[in-house]
Amino acid sequence: MTRVDGRDEPDSHKILSNDPSVAGLPDTPPPEICGFCGAERYTEGFAFGDRIFWFPPGAKPCTCEQGQEKHRRETAEDKARAEAERKAEADRKMRERVRRAIGDSGMGERFLQRTFKNYIAETKEQGAIAGVALEYARDFDSKLPKRGQPLPGRNGFLISGTKGTGKTHIAAAIANYLLDKGTAVICMNERDLFGRIRRTFSTSGGMDESAVLETYKRVPLLIIDDLGKERATEWTLATLYAIIDWRYNSAMPLIITTNYDAPKLIERMTPTTQYGERDATTAETIVDRFAEMTESITMRGESWRTR
Repeated sequence: MTRVDGRDEPDSHKILSNDPSVAGLPDTPPPEICGFCGAERYTEGFAFGDRIFWFPPGAKPCTCEQGQEKHRRETAEDKARAEAERKAEADRKMRERVRRAIGDSGMGERFLQRTFKNYIAETKEQGAIAGVALEYARDFDSKLPKRGQPLPGRNGFLISGTKGTGKTHIAAAIANYLLDKGTAVICMNERDLFGRIRRTFSTSGGMDESAVLETYKRVPLLIIDDLGKERATEWTLATLYAIIDWRYNSAMPLIITTNYDAPKLIERMTPTTQYGERDATTAETIVDRFAEMTESITMRGESWRTR
């Protein structure tokens, strides 16, 4: 017995099932035979006072080379299975969070109809871009940051180009591919993105505004379509900066589509204050973040809307 805080506590220690002290006890596990070398394998337990608690995995791995290799393989499989289950549960919770905050993915019916299968490339360049986008969607899990591993680097796209060249279709196709696989995605244009926050503010006294903003920050993939189309205000610029800066610092994937090059996008995102002043510093910082977070893609070609 061991004295602990003036009380007698039973001694405890690890024990193997081949220990003579447990021989013949009814609950002692029998040895298992290694299928590679024929050696006996014993179960490890925990002796606490006069009771033995045997560890549930069963007999310990054999020390032979084949037995150790099998153990490493099974351990890796168990770890991968547990990680897949953890990811599936995290995805389920995030999809529910997105549904509560904005309603599913935020995508309208027109967006939901745009897939890789019905994308028509007008040029070889557009076909190559579609191939890059499809590969990105297939390998999306590698684009997410993982604890203890190097950051994924540029894990999104800045898709620019003139109107009607397929930018939105490519972005929506990525979103739909991931949604079909169970990954939470938010894909909406700039007006709807800010509109969701404004509506929660006006209908609930601001109680849910932070919840929507947090969802934009934390969703595995955020896609903002047609950035720069709407003239910026001080509020929209500050809100966009809060979202982009958080995702930048957290290395979370981002896809932007826009009709503008970098200088024009900065100009479009810079608001005019009530005093007629314009300060482009925040807009420039956001575009700099884009350059570090995303691969730049330019969609060229004749607009399908003019055909």
